[in-house]
Amino acid sequence: MFLAPDDATEFLMSGKVIALPTETVYGLAAIATNPSAVARIFEIKKRPQDNPLICHFHSIDQIKKYVTNIPAATEKLINHFSPGPISFMFDLPGDSPLKFATCGSGQLVARIPDHPLFLNIIKKTNLPIAAPSANTSGKVSPTSPAMVLLDLDGRIDGIVDGGRCSVGLESTIVDARNDDEIFILRQGTIGADELQIILPKSKITAAAETGENVIPGTKYRHYAPNTPIILVEKLTEVDKNSALLLTEEAFRNLSHEWIGNLSDANVQIVLLGSIENINDFASKFYEKISSVDLLNVSTAFFLRTEFGNSSLGKALQERIEKITGAS
Repeated sequence: MFLAPDDATEFLMSGKVIALPTETVYGLAAIATNPSAVARIFEIKKRPQDNPLICHFHSIDQIKKYVTNIPAATEKLINHFSPGPISFMFDLPGDSPLKFATCGSGQLVARIPDHPLFLNIIKKTNLPIAAPSANTSGKVSPTSPAMVLLDLDGRIDGIVDGGRCSVGLESTIVDARNDDEIFILRQGTIGADELQIILPKSKITAAAETGENVIPGTKYRHYAPNTPIILVEKLTEVDKNSALLLTEEAFRNLSHEWIGNLSDANVQIVLLGSIENINDFASKFYEKISSVDLLNVSTAFFLRTEFGNSSLGKALQERIEKITGAS
C-alpha cells in the first residue's frame, strides 16, 4: 500500500511498520520507543535479535534529549555533515527508552537523514524512528520502491514513494566519542579524508568491529542477492550459462572476439554503469546488483575493478568484497 506522508505519520504513531525513503537506502521504519513496533521490524526483516537498529532524528537538539552527552568532536561533525549520509555513536542513559532498538546495548547509532519526506515525518511524530534497510536481512538494500515491494510486499504496512535514493549506499558510521581518535565503523560516502578536514588534530582510524559494541549493519552477511556473485580477475574464470557484471569501462575494453566468446557461452552481461560518474554509479549499484536474480542463472561473476581512493570508491569496493565474500 502506497502512503501519503501524512498517512505515514499516522501509521507510525499507531504502531505500524512502513518503508520510508532516505537519501541512502529505503528504511523499514517504526517508532523507536515502541517495543512492539520495534519487535515487528526484527520479525519482518528476519533480523537477528542481537543486531541493533540505527535510529533517525530530525535535529541535534532532538538527539540530545536521548543520549548522555554529545562529545565535542561528534558535535562538530554533526554540524558539518548533517543532515546527511553519516551516523554517529552515542552513549545512552541506563533508563533509555531506546534500549529495545539497541538490543539492550548502552550505545546508540543515530543519524539525521537528508531526505525531506523522512525529516518531515520525524518532525511530525517528534519521536526517534528506527529504520534499518527495508529488506530481508542479508539481502541487497533497496534503493527504490520496486525493490522494497519485490522483497517485502505483504509483510509491511505501507510504503512512501520517494523515488530512487540519491546516494544509494548505507551511511558511514562514526564513533567520535573520543576527540583524539575517530573510528570509522562502516565506510560510506563520507570517509577519512572528509572527516580529517573538520577534525585536523584527530587521528582517523578505520576500525574493525569489536566484540563488545555490535554495529548496526556490520555483524552479518549483507548486501547480497540470492544469486551467488563471484569475484574474478580475468574472463577465463567466467562459467558458461552465467551472468557477468561489468562497468561500462570494462565492457568498452572487451575485444570483439571476447564479446563473441561470451555470447557463445550464453553469458548474460549486466552493465553496472560508468565509474567516471561514480555518484550515479553508486545510486544505481544495488538495483543493478539485484537484477541478476531476474536472469535465471545459478551464478554471476564480477570482473575486478578498481574504484579509486575517494571515500565513495572505497565504500563501493567494500560492498563488492562483502557481496562476493572476498572480505
